[in-house]
Amino acid sequence: MNTKAKKDKIDSELVNTYFRPGGKGKKPRGKKVRKVKDEKAGLKIAPIVMPVIVAVVFFGSLYLLITKAPRTPLKDITQTAPQAAKSYATSKPSSIIKNEKVLYDFETGENGWEIPSWAMDKPDHVATSISTSKAVASNGRKSLKLDSSFPGGMWTASLAEIQHYLDLSDYEVLSVDIYLPPDAPEGLRAKVILSVGEEWRFTEMSRSIRLQPGKWTNITASIREGSTDWKRTKVDNAFKSDVRKIAIRIESNRKPVYTGPVYIDNFRVGSLAD
Repeated sequence: MNTKAKKDKIDSELVNTYFRPGGKGKKPRGKKVRKVKDEKAGLKIAPIVMPVIVAVVFFGSLYLLITKAPRTPLKDITQTAPQAAKSYATSKPSSIIKNEKVLYDFETGENGWEIPSWAMDKPDHVATSISTSKAVASNGRKSLKLDSSFPGGMWTASLAEIQHYLDLSDYEVLSVDIYLPPDAPEGLRAKVILSVGEEWRFTEMSRSIRLQPGKWTNITASIREGSTDWKRTKVDNAFKSDVRKIAIRIESNRKPVYTGPVYIDNFRVGSLAD
């Protein structure tokens, strides 16, 4: 399939989101969602102070080596990132997707993704904040961090979305990576949801995908004509040529109780290899 024909068009669409100056629409009114910005700490140290700091670090390290002082490793998600990246590399569906184009990689920010204001008012929607994070990434250095609080005992969901006009006529599949920290419970699931056409028809995947704690889970759905990956929907060119909103929903079906982050990265489209 020739994806070159509309490459420039897609690139232009990616710039003109609802949440950037010069976008095709206005950001919907509603409750403002608190976003957590990346911590960017920098030290401006005068040149004369640097040798002193180097000496302190050197002799401090030498003292620890001599005394063999025990050190307890920090239990942080960043320690699981190398293992997660290795797991992702072995499970990446490279044999299924070709001619990939990354739509959202979150290297420079949230890329327009947010928790919608309507979800903040619903008791069964439990997302609390959204931001970019360097803790773990499936591609590059950053991912989208979605903090949530799943109480258990009822169906609840955590949802992040972007309003965005996209013409995906030249593509046959969409794919995204989701990471669940190792201390999260089993049972959380995820799916992609699209809103398409002039009526903004809500269309969700026909099944959700189980997330594996401590690993990257890939979610891939076909948008090839005739695909059965979408509920009660006829997938044709009209369907995929007028995508207006993309959402990712993390679901807890009563049992899983979890308060913490879920990481989203590397949302892309492509063609099927077969």
